Amino acid sequence: MHVKDILKKLTLYAEGMRVLYVEDEELIRENTAMLFSSIFSVVETASNGKEGLALYQEKSYDLVITDILMPEMNGVAMIQKIKEIDPLQSVIVTSACEDSSYLLELINNGVAQFILKPMKTDNMIQTLYTVSQNIYNARKVEEFTAHLKQDLIHQSTLLEQYKEIVDVSMIVSKTDLQGNITYVNDAFCNTSGYGKDDMIRYGHNIIRHEETPPHFYEHLWQTILDKKIWHGTIKNLKKDGTHYITDTTIKPILDEFGHILEFISISYDVTQMHNLNEEIWNTQHEMLNLLGEIGETRSNETGNHVRRVSKYSRLLAELYGLNDEDATLIYSASPMHDIGKIGIPDSILLKPGKLDPEEYNIMKKHSSIGYDILKNSKRPLLQAAAIIAREHHEKWDGSGYPRALSREDIHIYGRITALADVFDALSCVRVYKKAWPMEQIIEYIVNERAKHFDPDLVDIFMANIDTFIAISKEFTD
Repeated sequence: MHVKDILKKLTLYAEGMRVLYVEDEELIRENTAMLFSSIFSVVETASNGKEGLALYQEKSYDLVITDILMPEMNGVAMIQKIKEIDPLQSVIVTSACEDSSYLLELINNGVAQFILKPMKTDNMIQTLYTVSQNIYNARKVEEFTAHLKQDLIHQSTLLEQYKEIVDVSMIVSKTDLQGNITYVNDAFCNTSGYGKDDMIRYGHNIIRHEETPPHFYEHLWQTILDKKIWHGTIKNLKKDGTHYITDTTIKPILDEFGHILEFISISYDVTQMHNLNEEIWNTQHEMLNLLGEIGETRSNETGNHVRRVSKYSRLLAELYGLNDEDATLIYSASPMHDIGKIGIPDSILLKPGKLDPEEYNIMKKHSSIGYDILKNSKRPLLQAAAIIAREHHEKWDGSGYPRALSREDIHIYGRITALADVFDALSCVRVYKKAWPMEQIIEYIVNERAKHFDPDLVDIFMANIDTFIAISKEFTD
């Protein structure tokens, strides 16, 4: 690098730096001090080590430049005293060849830069550049470290306040990679009734409710092990034997390499809201059951028909793999599958013999009538009932009504209710037929696999036939 370029960068590095220059020869001190002043912001001089040390003890300097042989106190003794005050103080020594006996002692005192006398401008500038660059970089690192430390203090203060808010308002727990509880807050203990020591000693098992199946926790655990956030509702057991329900979010905490360190769970107690929603839902379910029974009464059917269809439909939904919300919807909505029959004349609805083609076409309208009754509701339960009312007579092969849908174009609610309805209808006495024996019903359903019924649902039905028969016996007419 050219001297002019070095000098330009040196001036940049030296901005704001304070220099103490110690030299006993007045002419050299004054001339060299003038050069230093053109580079550094502040340059103060001393004629010997004693004066230099006195100045150093009063003020701070970024750089000390000193001669070795001086009266009253030489440069080596002064440097030793300065290093006792600040071991990291940057020092440049100007020395003649005859001063070489001091070099080892100076190096041991941490002096790494020397300018030989008589001082040549190029060598001096190069040495000043090297030292100033080191001081500049060290200062920037120190400034950055101080800023980072202040920022960390600020962030820590905020985090402590956030943690306090979370601890007061939420149920919090931490779990290690083996699923062991490592921390619970006061809200967790107050809600569950268990102390912190109990929770850490016995773990989640003591609050697991018997109604929550093992596969629920298996899915939860696999989700967070896959480094994904899990969110859902959990029913937990209190120490006093009652239960509470939480809306829970569990997040894996990862290190900078993406490895899981622990899991943090944050929950809200939603028991009161859940109980209120459950009461509303049960009221709606009871209302739809009653309406379904009214519709069946018009065709001389018993209320147990809609109860059985409801039970069959929920069981099929669960075995098929639908989530709890869908299974509950189909359970509560399926009693309305034939509500459209209220719009069919008694002469057709109650005819003991076979319907003629015109009568049959009128009878088939009950699917569309039921849909029209329910379709304008924005309630999920009545929307599900509308779907079931319209689609429970569609067939897998497309030969059903009212829209001749086929395969997956038929909503799963309709496919499930279709199988449940036919299974129950064949086992019951109707004005136009006798009850079929169970063996004949099963044979019919198997033969209608992939024709009338979804083949997967038929397979599930046959694999669990004993459970369906048990339901039919429990709610017999």
